[in-house]
Amino acid sequence: MSKIITPEEFLGFLPGTDRELADWPQIVEYFQRVADSSDRVRVDVLGETTEGNPFIRAVVTSAGNMSRLEEIRKTQMRICNPVDPTQEEGKLVAEGKTIVLITCSIHSTEIAASQMSLELLHLLACGGSDEVEEILDNVVLLLVPSLNPDGHQIVVDWYRENLGTKYEGGSPPWMYHKYVGHDNNRDWFMFTQKETRLAVREIHNRWHPQIVYDLHQMGSTGARLFVPPFTDPIDPNIDPVLQSQIAFLGTSMLNELVTEGKKGVWCSAGYDLWTPARHYQCYHGGVRVLSEAASVEIATPIEVERSEIKSRRGLNPLVQRWNNPHPWTGGSWTLGDIVSYEYSAALSLLRNAARYRDCWLSGSLEYYKRALDPKSGPYAYVFPPSQKDPGTAAVLLNTLIFGDVRVHVAKEAFQADGVEYPEETLVVLITQPYGRFAKTMLETQTYPDLRDDTSQPPKRPYDVTAHTMPLTMHVDAYEVMEPFEAELEPVEEVKVRSGRVVDGDKLFLVFTPEWNASYKIANRFMAAGVNVYRSCDSLQLGDFTFPAGAFVVEGTSPADEIVKKAAEELGLSFYGIDALPDVAYKIRAPRIGVYRAWSSAADEGWTRFVLENFEFPFKSLSPQDVRQGGLAERFDVVVFPEYNRSFIVDGMESTEQTYTRKEKYPPKYRAGLGSQGVGEVLKFLGAGGLVVTVNGSCDFAIKDLSAPAVNLLDGRPPSELYIPGSILRAVFDNTHPVGYGLSREEGVFFKGGPVFEVKQGESVATYPEASSLLSGWILGEEHLLGKTAVADLPMGEGRAVLIGFPPIFRSQTHGTFKVLFNALLYSTAELV
Repeated sequence: MSKIITPEEFLGFLPGTDRELADWPQIVEYFQRVADSSDRVRVDVLGETTEGNPFIRAVVTSAGNMSRLEEIRKTQMRICNPVDPTQEEGKLVAEGKTIVLITCSIHSTEIAASQMSLELLHLLACGGSDEVEEILDNVVLLLVPSLNPDGHQIVVDWYRENLGTKYEGGSPPWMYHKYVGHDNNRDWFMFTQKETRLAVREIHNRWHPQIVYDLHQMGSTGARLFVPPFTDPIDPNIDPVLQSQIAFLGTSMLNELVTEGKKGVWCSAGYDLWTPARHYQCYHGGVRVLSEAASVEIATPIEVERSEIKSRRGLNPLVQRWNNPHPWTGGSWTLGDIVSYEYSAALSLLRNAARYRDCWLSGSLEYYKRALDPKSGPYAYVFPPSQKDPGTAAVLLNTLIFGDVRVHVAKEAFQADGVEYPEETLVVLITQPYGRFAKTMLETQTYPDLRDDTSQPPKRPYDVTAHTMPLTMHVDAYEVMEPFEAELEPVEEVKVRSGRVVDGDKLFLVFTPEWNASYKIANRFMAAGVNVYRSCDSLQLGDFTFPAGAFVVEGTSPADEIVKKAAEELGLSFYGIDALPDVAYKIRAPRIGVYRAWSSAADEGWTRFVLENFEFPFKSLSPQDVRQGGLAERFDVVVFPEYNRSFIVDGMESTEQTYTRKEKYPPKYRAGLGSQGVGEVLKFLGAGGLVVTVNGSCDFAIKDLSAPAVNLLDGRPPSELYIPGSILRAVFDNTHPVGYGLSREEGVFFKGGPVFEVKQGESVATYPEASSLLSGWILGEEHLLGKTAVADLPMGEGRAVLIGFPPIFRSQTHGTFKVLFNALLYSTAELV
């Protein structure tokens, strides 16, 4: 083994040095050089990121373990899928190693962990001490220096560009991922992004680690480092074995850090263990440990006065408590301090994994024994073959399969809980290694009210309270409690059966508006110059009825190839008719503008992601683009994704925004629309344009564009109304162009949005007069009953569509994608 270069020798500075950062090419090169010099390190490029950067993972273990790495991995897979856990237990524990995955800096402004990873890699690659040798002998470490390499480079480039100026230390005025920004660690059950899919497919599912350690940073004015245990609530689908292991490991880390003299280390406050969007491993046989270190200004040191230290998530950092045993009371805080805390925390975790290897492996076996215990219900979830949108049902089931859930298909009809289900019903049995993941994704959530007294304000969850996929995707899935007998066959991928073309030689072809894929195909037709129409009423073709909004296209030669591919690849069927429906809209490809504020808010990126996936062409509009004017000459519709109303108008100058220090940005990036931009949007409406506002941005339409509606929740305090991410029932007018293809009742994802009283215009969707909660938690439900959720409002010569919930939330809510899609197509609809 040749001499291993130190990070300081390689970079020319010690990781953690003030105002110095290793960029992504440097980190990749260092990892590869260490691997070339050490028989304890292997580095693999697992694939490319969204923007084409290498996504790497290092394996670090002893030379002896490295020589039989695949054997160790296979032993781990036998632990994860034990045939006879009782007989095999002793052998598997003796042969196995604790598998630890450490992931760094998924949130790229939280950059210290990626810098720390260089030092950790060097220490373990060099070895020598008894402590390090014990770790290497008993642990296989999977080390990912960044789960978001694109963002890492974005942040480093921005920091370097502004180094030495008055803007030094500010975050980039855009997202640190092309599409999802800070939401990239909320993608761990839909797996939409390339980086998530690489991490899950190539790391999690290949190894199923006993321990995942995910390193983050938090605000600057609280405690210095959070470690578990987590606070309530904890998803009941997370096995008690894993819950206790998290508490054991977290308190062990807390003890060692405090013993080392690290001040301000705290636990068991603020961060819960509820949503699978952030805790994939907790449903896959391992624990997910989170740490959150106090931040600096990227790599620029800060000074925190005692008077500036604020309570955070229920903890006063200045008060000594059992979960804050050695308070930090202020002073200087540097990137080097964060690197030191995280380095110590990582080593503490690795020591625990090595010393208690037998306990970790035995715990894994116990988890899998419980997972295979048929006593715990329900027995299964079944998906009948007749689905409203088979393509979306396939997306749901293939998402579960990607998450290592086994799906089966019934080869003949069967009966379950007294109900007959036909051949080709898809079945998810809960008694399987990762059945708990399937269960939490398929069942409805009942989020607990954590208040001690109902007079208290609500305690907010760390993220959201509901994630029931059949509700958000409008897929029929039924819980079966009792065991049943059926001839089942495993399915590796759920595919939609090929569609048909019936009477394809007729003048026009009709296809359904109920499938999301139909909108992608409509866009392909329009891009090819094929005339596209939508029926205003339902269409009866023999025994089959198309609902209002059915797509109708001219049966021309450019359409033939599109029809063929849509039928073969997406399963759409087309039916020939001799003439257009009596009443129909002609639509053309809308010229779409998507407002993109100087902000890291994620909904705008998710909007772009979904529009691209469904082949809607669009252009992004900065505040300056809007101020430039001429919107009507360039666009038919302008979409304002989820932004705070004051941020749309005033940008960083808004008195309501407190999370961004405006002095850290050049004037260009502080701008909102201002009165000039608002005036240009009004001109656009006056020229017949359509404005679509989503959730929080609806207040902009009402208050600044004078849309004829009132937000009935405006100013209402959380003690009276609080819905922090729940699934509600809404009733749609599916004869309205914005409601085409939707069912009369849909589950919508509500997160801090408005509800409307319409003064002039139409209600496209309302909340029912009875209870609307489907999954999650709601406080003050009476304020929603009977109120409007989606409104179509006249605005002079133009119109505004106000959507009072996020219809494409994190690319999860496939059931309401059509609300946005329809609004876009509405902008060019003309009666023929």
